[in-house]
Amino acid sequence: MMRPWGLLGAWVATLYASSPSLAWNATGHRIIAAIAYERLNPGTRAQVDLLLKHHPDYATLLTRDSPPDPEARARAAFLAASVWPDHIKGDRRFYDDTRKDATPTPLLPGFPDMARHTNWHYYDIPYAPDGAQTEKQPPPNALSELRRLLRETGTSPRDAYDLPWLIHLAGDVHQPLHCTSRFLKSQPKGDAGGNGVIVAPGGNLHFFWDSAAGSDGSDAYIIRFAAEVTHEYPVPRRLSKDPKKWIEEGFEIDKREVYSFGLESGSREHPIELSQAYQANAKRLARERIALAGYRLAAVLNEKLKRSVKVILHGQQP
Repeated sequence: MMRPWGLLGAWVATLYASSPSLAWNATGHRIIAAIAYERLNPGTRAQVDLLLKHHPDYATLLTRDSPPDPEARARAAFLAASVWPDHIKGDRRFYDDTRKDATPTPLLPGFPDMARHTNWHYYDIPYAPDGAQTEKQPPPNALSELRRLLRETGTSPRDAYDLPWLIHLAGDVHQPLHCTSRFLKSQPKGDAGGNGVIVAPGGNLHFFWDSAAGSDGSDAYIIRFAAEVTHEYPVPRRLSKDPKKWIEEGFEIDKREVYSFGLESGSREHPIELSQAYQANAKRLARERIALAGYRLAAVLNEKLKRSVKVILHGQQP
């Protein structure tokens, strides 16, 4: 299932280009990463820092404008890594491997491939509230790749490249609309995770939910937001490490909360007006999901990176 699509997709792309960079694509991902980084065991944190130093974009994208203090620089690299998979969507070194006529760009040192992997960012469980026919999303997708990453992390020569993907995708699937595509008889191709539902405010439903954590990318805002949500939503007694469960939770939220306005899809001329109560509830849910994503990300990293990664970085067998 491809995103975006048709004339509506072109309009949505224009809307995104003219809007500030918001939430789960930047601010939200950084908040999740900040929550997780603070909860890494000392040994895990040292290994994460070492892996990111071996990422091919460490000196350019991951530590650009970062503080000189080594500990602050390592933390900044981890937060930047959380956004790296979104950054490469517009990076000309990489190509869109989802296109049938895709031509791979030259392989650069340190990268296993130069694909953008845009279909890794979501796993759309079909939702058909009016009985419309649905389509399943084939792999690769967020579920297949999270399972692979969790299986391979700590054992693979790709770890330095894969770590930003694990950080990012764990955050992505805690945004409910990365877990669903709604199919209606009036919208038989699906809404691509709410991208095809036009709302006010926000332009489209997906963008509205992406924006629920705010637009301030400053470290002061991220620290404050992380402190607030971890106080509001403490670590639960049991932390699921199963990405399938994470996605199923998002799907249930979509059915119960996200599409609570009914079967409308809206239009540019007549967008669905999201009530103040809906907006307040979305912000509350976003805060809860962001806290949970941070806790779960820390838990899987603490579990998967228990041993030294030096042998992996040298391409040797453990």
